[in-house]
Amino acid sequence: INAEYMGLKFKLSVDGERRQVIHIQSFGFIGYPRSNMTLIINKFSIDKDATLTYPVGFSLEPRDTVNSARLEENTRYDENQCFVYSNWKRISMSLESKNPVQYRDAEIIIKDQFPQVIELSSYLVDPGFQSLFFYNCNKKIPVSFDIEVIEYNIEDGHISYLSKGKSWLPLAFLVFGISYLFFSVSWFIVFTKNRKQTQKIHYLMSLLIVLKTTSLLLEGFHYYIIDIHGHGALYADLPYYSVLSFKGILLFFVILLVGTGWSFVKPFLSDNEKKIFLVVVPLVLVDSIAIVVEDTLNEGYAAWGTWRDFRRILDVIACCAVLLPVLWSIRSFRAASSVDGKSARSLDRLSQFRTFYAVLIVYIYYTRIVVPLIRSALRWQFQWVAPVSEELGTMAFYIITGFNFRPQPTKPYAILESEDNVNEISLKLDDLEMKVSIEKTQNTN
Repeated sequence: INAEYMGLKFKLSVDGERRQVIHIQSFGFIGYPRSNMTLIINKFSIDKDATLTYPVGFSLEPRDTVNSARLEENTRYDENQCFVYSNWKRISMSLESKNPVQYRDAEIIIKDQFPQVIELSSYLVDPGFQSLFFYNCNKKIPVSFDIEVIEYNIEDGHISYLSKGKSWLPLAFLVFGISYLFFSVSWFIVFTKNRKQTQKIHYLMSLLIVLKTTSLLLEGFHYYIIDIHGHGALYADLPYYSVLSFKGILLFFVILLVGTGWSFVKPFLSDNEKKIFLVVVPLVLVDSIAIVVEDTLNEGYAAWGTWRDFRRILDVIACCAVLLPVLWSIRSFRAASSVDGKSARSLDRLSQFRTFYAVLIVYIYYTRIVVPLIRSALRWQFQWVAPVSEELGTMAFYIITGFNFRPQPTKPYAILESEDNVNEISLKLDDLEMKVSIEKTQNTN
């Protein structure tokens, strides 16, 4: 399969495809005559010696959500059953066969003369979410085709290539970008006023907030280009995905460093913490590549679902891994509060990292579980709600974490004045662990 995805103008080329159902694209239309959909078939072929017993072609059908359309690909049909035999409103575009499509509002025959331009706009009478499928009810007959699809709405006198439920995304990301720009200014004011208390981690946090602001502004521009042209552009996509990838890697890097207490609590990383870094950073790097592949390929591409699932697995592993350093820090501060003679300071640190751990858990749960559930449950008119909800949750995480770990004259985690103090506490923790081990041995005996 060779797919070229260009926003809502795209091409899909398939060679020797045996899948029964392929979800090609879903789009929210506002209704004819302000909606347009054109299917251009440049090639459609089967084996010359094959006899079509059952229909094969394309089907345009209404759906409530994109997930309900994607689920069709996982359905397996018996020999005498077929995707287009279900009682569903559809516009069928198929080759002639012995058993034609049974339930249809209209049927268009695919001819042997190519390219064949099929105008579907007049069938989009009412507003709705339409999904375009390829189907093949003949299990043993491979199909090859090459198509182009153009979909858009006309709003306020101009063509909008974004689905109706996503038309607000350019403005939404612009607003979020401006909001983060305000937070960046506030952070740098605090940063400047407390230069003496500034640690290395604060410089990385500053870079992260700048990249987050830039990525949101570029994302808004990315959607704006798709909205007006129907496809992405290199001058918009290249900087957007570059900054997005760098920001994603830096986000996990900063979370790991904050979780270990590096810079503001201790000037070094333990061997276990270094191992976590060696695992998480490559995972996030590959995850960033998977995001680009998933976003730039049409869903009709056979490997699109594989890349999506692969990215989700990598993301879950990385999110679980970043929690370990925070747990280790909490355990260390809990032990240190009873041995270093400075329990108030250690308890402050313990409370600080417990709060960070709770906020991190909520952030991961919300963005990785709640937001996808929202995305799958919402109807097509409200597709913008999921990304906006995700950005609101991310913004809350940035604000809470930045406020708790900002540079300040009297901070609850009190910087260690020298590496000697760190070594002293480390030795005491080692002594404590040794005592606990001896006590366990004695109890066992």
